[in-house]
Amino acid sequence: MRNRLLIIILLVFIALYSCEKKQQKDRIKEGYIEYDIDYLDESMDSFMKGLLPKKMVIKFKDNNTINKIEGFSGIVSFTHIQNYRERKNITLVKVLNKKYMYIEKINDKSLFFEDLPGLKIEEQDTIIEICGFKSKKAKIVLPDTKIKPFYIYYTDDIIINNVNAQTPFKSIDGVLLEFQIKLYDMPMKLTAKKIQAAEISSEDFEIPEGYESINKKTMAEIIDLLKQ
Repeated sequence: MRNRLLIIILLVFIALYSCEKKQQKDRIKEGYIEYDIDYLDESMDSFMKGLLPKKMVIKFKDNNTINKIEGFSGIVSFTHIQNYRERKNITLVKVLNKKYMYIEKINDKSLFFEDLPGLKIEEQDTIIEICGFKSKKAKIVLPDTKIKPFYIYYTDDIIINNVNAQTPFKSIDGVLLEFQIKLYDMPMKLTAKKIQAAEISSEDFEIPEGYESINKKTMAEIIDLLKQ
């Protein structure tokens, strides 16, 4: 009887250890996420909408991230680099042969994301799977605005510290996999379609040569011109 009890305890210990090991293995800290982009402005001209990017890829490693969005058939591109160690965000804008660079502190209010004052995040009990990752659900409520409540999904199984620092969802401690946001004054919805653990070169997060450093006012003027 005693030997049987010891065997049961041993089996339970092995099972618990295996689950813990599997859970740690499933969490990733280096790789990339591919998102589909849907534009939510119904008044937008269909031709213009067709020229806008339909996908965004975020690469991540050592809590650093980089994503690039190209529009108008590659004529315009925006690259965002989060340098976690130096606590700064670098935005690179290329328009034809003109290249500009603007740097923000990682916790500063972003020039590129719309601020959502009064935003309320209501955690839900629902857990769903997105691209094989368990994702939590939260309801976003914006009192005193015309924006209808919507839901976002995020996961704890992708490890990127402070990933939402410059977005309206900075209090969310997890990587967003489905969410709505206003970027460059364009309301859009992003949905993760592929998540892959992969080896990413540290060189991917370096600033390429040839970019002219500009201040916030000049970058805002460039963004305004591109929206016209």
